[in-house]
Amino acid sequence: MNQQLYEQMGRFRQKVIRLVVLENKSIYETAIACGCSADKVRRVMKKWKALSKYNNSASTEVIEK
Repeated sequence: MNQQLYEQMGRFRQKVIRLVVLENKSIYETAIACGCSADKVRRVMKKWKALSKYNNSASTEVIEK
């Protein structure tokens, strides 16, 4: 997990990411713990995966150059 990217996120997104990624909770368990809908958890995780993928590919390009 990219710590810099994680720290730039808001508290709610950090909580969602911590529960899903680090604690291996399901989307539904995370939604209950955060007091939101499962759809909102899915949106946060979709954004996290996209940013992580973009950040990893950008850092790989810098290393290769």
